[in-house]
Amino acid sequence: MPLPILLDTDLGSDVDDELALALLWGSPEVELLGVSTTYGDVDLRARIVRRMAVLTGRDVLVAPGEPTPLSGRDVWWAGIEGVAYGDLPAEDATTTGAQLLLDRGAGADLLAIAPLTTVAVALGAGLEPAGITVMGGDWADPDAAEHNIASDVVAARRVLGSGLPITVVGVDVTRRVTFADPEIGRFAACGELGAVIAREMRAWMARWDEDVEVPHDPLTALALLQPDLFAFTPPVAVEVADSGAVRIVDGPGTVRIAIDVDAAAARTAMADRIAAGLTPVSS
Repeated sequence: MPLPILLDTDLGSDVDDELALALLWGSPEVELLGVSTTYGDVDLRARIVRRMAVLTGRDVLVAPGEPTPLSGRDVWWAGIEGVAYGDLPAEDATTTGAQLLLDRGAGADLLAIAPLTTVAVALGAGLEPAGITVMGGDWADPDAAEHNIASDVVAARRVLGSGLPITVVGVDVTRRVTFADPEIGRFAACGELGAVIAREMRAWMARWDEDVEVPHDPLTALALLQPDLFAFTPPVAVEVADSGAVRIVDGPGTVRIAIDVDAAAARTAMADRIAAGLTPVSS
């Protein structure tokens, strides 16, 4: 049976969100039930998702989620969102991201690779997923504040304290795996979307003066699909500081945290799945 998955994403800023969507498309065991876009210009993010689907001949159900963090923190905006895709005409949304998660999320796995605002709103409305896999936090440094958690600490506390089975992959693990020229060249050869993604990867690396791309979000997706490549803590209780820093605390909990990954095997598995997802499907 296919694995039903919903994706909540701030796709359009760091290219790793786009890589994660391609990975889901390239995973034959996955049934992608829908995509909600979160944080900032959520309508633009949804239009990018639709254009990605068009470029690969896929269908996708996408809805714009919550634009404003529950914490009231200002939205960080890279300024390059959607530029690589050219004109992205607006479309009327028929539902919201939170409603999409609520309508389709019962019994599905939720992959949350963005600030957790939309997920928190959907949980408050009664969403009951089978589990949630979150990209967020730095679990090796109790003073470090990672973007997804720090962008909405109110939402992060609600989600991580929900009592649902949650798996978290933090930057302390995602930074152990990188993509470089071999992967970028491979993706560039995978059709029109692959060429766009390769250009975006190089542009993002240049923006930060780096020679590798850290695939935070596709690695988190891989933890859901191939957990055997990872080591995890047993379920624990966690705490989110006002700064966005996270740590394990005493007491019973339902959050398991990735603490290690087979980096070489994960890189290969991600690249294979992403290449398949970027390649246009046969008509």
